Amino acid sequence: MKTNKKQNIAVIFGGISVEHDISIITGVQTINALKKNMQNIIPIYITRSGEWVTGEKLWDLSTYSNFKVSGISRLSLVCGGVKKDGFLGGKTIKIDFVYLALHGSFGENGGVQGLLDIYKIPYSSCGVLGSSVGMDKYLTKLLCKSQKIPVVAGVLLREEDKTRDFTEIHKKVSKLSFPLVVKPNSLGSSIGVSFCKTQKELKDAISFAFMFDTEVLIEKAVENLVEYNIAVVGNRFSCEVSNIEQVSPDNSILSFEGKYMSQNGAKGMESLSRIVPAKLDATIQKEIEDVAKKLYKLLYLKGVVRLDFLCDTKTGKIYFNEINTIPGSLANYLFKNHNYNFGALLEKMKDYALMENEILSQKLRRFSSTVLKDVGKGRKIDIKK
Repeated sequence: MKTNKKQNIAVIFGGISVEHDISIITGVQTINALKKNMQNIIPIYITRSGEWVTGEKLWDLSTYSNFKVSGISRLSLVCGGVKKDGFLGGKTIKIDFVYLALHGSFGENGGVQGLLDIYKIPYSSCGVLGSSVGMDKYLTKLLCKSQKIPVVAGVLLREEDKTRDFTEIHKKVSKLSFPLVVKPNSLGSSIGVSFCKTQKELKDAISFAFMFDTEVLIEKAVENLVEYNIAVVGNRFSCEVSNIEQVSPDNSILSFEGKYMSQNGAKGMESLSRIVPAKLDATIQKEIEDVAKKLYKLLYLKGVVRLDFLCDTKTGKIYFNEINTIPGSLANYLFKNHNYNFGALLEKMKDYALMENEILSQKLRRFSSTVLKDVGKGRKIDIKK
């Protein structure tokens, strides 16, 4: 895995997502944590309109407060790398490895990962399968149920439910008692999430969540709540867990504002008040670690992934909540007690990713047949649609 050759390392961030701004923070943090004396760092920023651009000024967080395309180069993705200023012109810049710092839709859902697979560029995060399933909270809950992993009761509303009378919707969720949590099914950073105690609040929360997604998840709120998060780094073959953190000790749902709009919001998730490592009973700690590793391998996850858990402190019951396949700040703060600074964690992500890439690249991706030769010789082929 190791090489003395100076490599071209790209960091992709931004994107068409409501979590665009948070992705910028993670991207710039990642760029500045990489060992610049050993690697050529190429920042790749996906603008809000979907343009791919690069340039020196993208290293500076202040660039994005009033972003302008002037002074930077547009990029096109090609096999093995990128081209500046258009697909047909310019020299191809080989990309040896990509760190993905994208959050939310069109970045964390497998779309960009699929492009990188097609163009044969190795990258740090989960592949298409793990990314797409991890983004879908309800699908992940169904998977957990099949594996007897405890999750809170929930109901999924689809886009067509928006036009129905609210009494019909209420019947659908009547098996869940208040208080309830309403959230977009495929979003992160607590955007669009509401806590409801009445039917009026529920109705408003559903309308609000549908502004962000075509599916809305309604869940029974865990009372006497404490949230625990754990990160895992690795690949589908091997992985290791981080420290466990305790968040929201005030028994409230962690909001977007609480995560990112505090005085130290530019530090992303690192700015939160937290207890790391969490003060946990050894049995609960092992339960969280075991479930995290089980889901990590079950979904073919890769890189740093954060898994969030809910605990009812009165009953001691632990529920798996959701997966974040590219967590804010890449959850580097959870590994600090493992003697991994951010730069060392990035190297570990790269090693795990290249190890998996090497194994998968040895599998056959081509199969030779005589079908086309037979056609050329005049043989008729019955193609059934």
